[in-house]
Order: sequence, then structure tokens, then C-alpha cells
Amino acid sequence: MSNCTGVIYGKVKDSGGSPLSGVEVSLNWIQRAEGGALTVGGDDDLKTFVPNCTTTGKGNYIIPFFWASTQVPGNIASALAMRWYGNNNYTPSNKHGVLGMGVDLRKLIAAAAPAAPSGGTDAANMFLTFFLAAKSDLKGMDIASRFVNSFALLSSELQGCYCNIDFVF
Repeated sequence: MSNCTGVIYGKVKDSGGSPLSGVEVSLNWIQRAEGGALTVGGDDDLKTFVPNCTTTGKGNYIIPFFWASTQVPGNIASALAMRWYGNNNYTPSNKHGVLGMGVDLRKLIAAAAPAAPSGGTDAANMFLTFFLAAKSDLKGMDIASRFVNSFALLSSELQGCYCNIDFVF
């Protein structure tokens, strides 16, 4: 059984609203519906730790991850942002966000998932542009009914999750 995919994404700004580049963001945990943490990983084998990333020049970040399709996600995700300064001091910010469920488009259209981006400008901007355009369709199984006549195909393997967590320093 193949695992499902998800993303944590957002924007990091300073208190004046200007984007911050170079901030390290990592996924802390995803809640399981039954309690505890969802089993996640940075690859489909769930053997590597969920990657962290660095914000782009526009303050955007995206952390793609895989989660065990045998588990049911809850509705909370947690991420940690670390703003580093030149003197090796830092300011941490830990935030929670609402986890949304939708269709795992990678599996629905049977396309191979690209390697997890490490926070590159192109990857983050491409995802955010796509997500904002398709957000209403991704918020449920409505999109699947356009492609599939039977909901028998919609097993837990076809679920995807996403969460927007923005940070302000």
C-alpha cells in the first residue's frame, strides 16, 4: 500500500509585514484522529525525517511530506520557524494550524511526485499558485467526482492533507 502526500506551507513576515527570507521552518507533528502523532516521513518509505526548508526571498515556504495511508489524520498540524541572526542567536516561533483533507492529486492523476523541494523559490511559488487556484476543489472529494463515476476508488490511499501556517516575527 502506497503512502499519501501532504504539504505544510505558508509565509514568514516581520512585524511590519515585510517578507523574511532565510528563516528555517520544520514540521513538528501532524495529529492523528485517534490521538498521538501521525507517522510521517520525507520519502514514500517513511524512513527519512520530514525535511525542513528555508524561506524564499518572498518569505514563502513549502514542506512536502508523506504520511502512512493506514492512519487517519486529525485536524491539527504544528510547525517550528527559527529566525537566525549573524551572532548565532535565534528567535523561535512554534505555531499550530488547521489541517485540511482533500484528494491526493499525485495519485489521482497517476503522476510521479517530484523530489521534495528544499524551499526553492520556483517550487514554493509554483505550489502556492496552484493551491490558491484550486483551493475550493481540494477541500473535499468534489474534484474526484469530476473524474471518477464511482467512489469505490476513493480509499484512504487517495487522501491528501495540507495546512497553511504563517509566521510573524
